[in-house]
Amino acid sequence: MKIFTLILLSIFIQNLSIVTFDDAMKNLKILETYIKLYYSEKKPKDSLNHLLLAYIREGKYSDTAWTIAGGSIPKDLVSYIAKKDSAQNTRAQDCRKYGDILLPSNEKFDFVHFFAVMNGIEFGNSYTDYYSALVGWGGDGAQLIQDIKNFEGGFNELYVQANRYLGIQGQFGQGDLIADLDAPIILKKLNGNTFCSEIMTNYYKGNEWKNRVKNFVSITFPKLTDRKKIRDVIYERYNSDVFIHILECQYGVRSAGIAGCYLPGDFIPKYENHKKAAIYAFADYLDKRF
Repeated sequence: MKIFTLILLSIFIQNLSIVTFDDAMKNLKILETYIKLYYSEKKPKDSLNHLLLAYIREGKYSDTAWTIAGGSIPKDLVSYIAKKDSAQNTRAQDCRKYGDILLPSNEKFDFVHFFAVMNGIEFGNSYTDYYSALVGWGGDGAQLIQDIKNFEGGFNELYVQANRYLGIQGQFGQGDLIADLDAPIILKKLNGNTFCSEIMTNYYKGNEWKNRVKNFVSITFPKLTDRKKIRDVIYERYNSDVFIHILECQYGVRSAGIAGCYLPGDFIPKYENHKKAAIYAFADYLDKRF
């Protein structure tokens, strides 16, 4: 009985820590206002979109690899927002700290990861190139392989394990999955004169989010005209991504090359079924929800 009570208490505390959608949008709207003030005062070379997306992304993803993928922000922007928060008694900076937030659809959604994916796509100026896969579904696909790499068995057994993780737990759980799917859709709607908070509110409090898979596929895989080929198209796209090879090397499923993981070697044969199971699970997730 005591153990059961502790489990319930743990779940209750975990749910309390999840930020509500309305609270997140309130702080995001304040942040957008401050960034527009910064833009009008400082006249930086960066676009308003970039300032917003990269500012939030750097709260969680700030290493060299992410700077290459998503660019940087003016050095004084962080202190500028902090001073505005202090003077106005606001919490715009919290947008850089959020983990999962609770959407109106009762789904969990990784807030900073969502902005990081948009930032990578925006900075690479492409919805379909290698960077767009690396910062989103492709990078998370590599993490799904890592999640199941210690399981043994053939493809069918590993496919079952991949589906136990995808959108549920591990490194490609629901928070990352929803963020990966929605990021290119929201970015398509965003421009320098539009508040992201307004777009997100309309998207998640309306019905458009229900079509996220169809819209994600049309944006990310525009040449996919035959659904029967969805596994092959997504697997080929994933498998040919040289940047994802670096992640696979870091995760121990691809061998290190002469210069280490920055020029990785071949995929390790014993993990081939793990890779196919993980990427096919993602492709089938999309196919079932068209």
